[in-house]
Parts: sequence; structure tokens; C-alpha cells
Amino acid sequence: MPRGVNKMVDALASLATTLAVGAEEQMTTPVCSRWVVLPNEEDLDNDANAIYALETDEKDWRQPIIDYLEQEKLPSDLRHKTEIRRRASRFLYYNKTLYRRSFLGLWLRCLDMEEAKQAIEEAHLGAYDAHQSGPKLHDRIKRMGYYWPTMVQDCIDYAKRCDACQFHANFIHQPPKPLHPTVASWPFEAWGLDVVRPITPKSSACHSYNLAATDYFSK
Repeated sequence: MPRGVNKMVDALASLATTLAVGAEEQMTTPVCSRWVVLPNEEDLDNDANAIYALETDEKDWRQPIIDYLEQEKLPSDLRHKTEIRRRASRFLYYNKTLYRRSFLGLWLRCLDMEEAKQAIEEAHLGAYDAHQSGPKLHDRIKRMGYYWPTMVQDCIDYAKRCDACQFHANFIHQPPKPLHPTVASWPFEAWGLDVVRPITPKSSACHSYNLAATDYFSK
């Protein structure tokens, strides 16, 4: 956070450098701790004057659809309301799990972002260790029976960040100089003709000689 936005912390840091507290003097300063994961209750000091702030995950994309399928609850925004109604016909909420019907008629289990990361890692670096590209990785995860809205772009981004894929990618090794392709000669440009020998007896069309022609381009 920039210093200009967080003015209270900036003022506290300025006071720490300007105030001179003697050895016998005391000063009480409240400290606010910011936790990403809430610590255990036995680790907390009950006498401490502390405020704990939790980092909440971003909103689950499945929840609006689940709310509509269970309670017909729609968001207040008109655009999102129309979108949920349109998309909900392809979803099924069964046994506390959301499924989406694919174009092939299969029901795919919907994943949140954390589960999606685990599915991508398992399909790309798991037991088979296929290291497939983005579109193939997306198709493989669908065959595994999973779905989330941004799976195509997530698979492409994951394949781009894979170190092994970058080392063994099919790069085009062009020379540093301009190419000078050789022009192939035209077919039937050079011919060789030869008379073998007279035909005895003559052919049915009354031909008397056998003529052999050779194209030196195709032999």
C-alpha cells in the first residue's frame, strides 16, 4: 500500500523517529496484526491489545448458480440476473455438488479456483506426465469430468509457465542469414529419345519401330 494512502501508519513511523523516550519513561502503543490464516486460540495472548483481520477468498463463481437452483435467488444486478437465468439451465445441484452438462451430454463436476489449480497440475504433471499444450490440456480435464468457466485460458497460461515445456518446445530454428531457396527445374524440361529396334512383326496399328522416351527430371 502506498505511503500516501496509509496515513496512520506513516504518522506512526514518523513519530517513532522524532520522539525520544527516556530509559525510565514508558509509552503504550497499540499494535494491529494482519493475519492471512487465523492462528490457534491457544497461541493468542488474551491480555494483548490486538486486532485481527482475515484475508477472505474471492467470491466463488458457483454460489450464484447454486442460490438460483436451490432458492431461485438472483443477484440485484440486472446483467448478472439475466446471465444466471440463461446459464442455470445447463447446471444441476445434487448432493451438495454442482454439475454442468457438457455438449456430449456428460455431467462435469464444477470446481472452485483452488480445486481447478490442483486438477490442472495433476493433468499436466501427474502420473502420466504428458506435458500437453493448453488446448489439449483443457480437453483432457474435460474428459476427466471437471469444469470451471476460465479453464481454457487457465490451461494455456499454465502450459506457458511450465519450465519443462519451455525447454522441450518445438521451436523453429531459423538461420541468422536470409534464406536462398533453390528453384527446382520444370518437369519435362529435358527429354531423351531413342529408337530401340524395328518391330517384327508390325503392331496392330502397323507401327514398325519402338520409340523410348525418358524424362530426366523424374527418371
